[in-house]
Amino acid sequence: MSAGGLVWPSYAATEAEGYAVADDINVQRTPFDDGLVRQERRHASALTALRVTTLLADDADYRRFRAWAADCAHRWFAWTAPESGTVHQVRVRGGAGGIEYTARVGGDSRRSWEAALTLEGVGL
Repeated sequence: MSAGGLVWPSYAATEAEGYAVADDINVQRTPFDDGLVRQERRHASALTALRVTTLLADDADYRRFRAWAADCAHRWFAWTAPESGTVHQVRVRGGAGGIEYTARVGGDSRRSWEAALTLEGVGL
């Protein structure tokens, strides 16, 4: 944690492949008495969801990231967008339970990890 608040761990690299951006649905649909549907904004600001894959180099980084996620993933933290270099306040959708880990074994029999998760924030 930095003096300015929570931050994304520097050892957890965001992979370019599979990076996806989608705006959450920010409308509420309700039927009128005549059967037509009315559509109104639910919130002044809608969250944007970012599907990312994070690379963890080894078992030590995996354990550190799991500990960070248990403590911080459900809270707002600073994350730098890889395409723009801009720092945004985001959180992991579903907190630590919203992260799926996959082990990868390389040709040299070393194990690395991928963590698939969805970040959410406003104005991304």
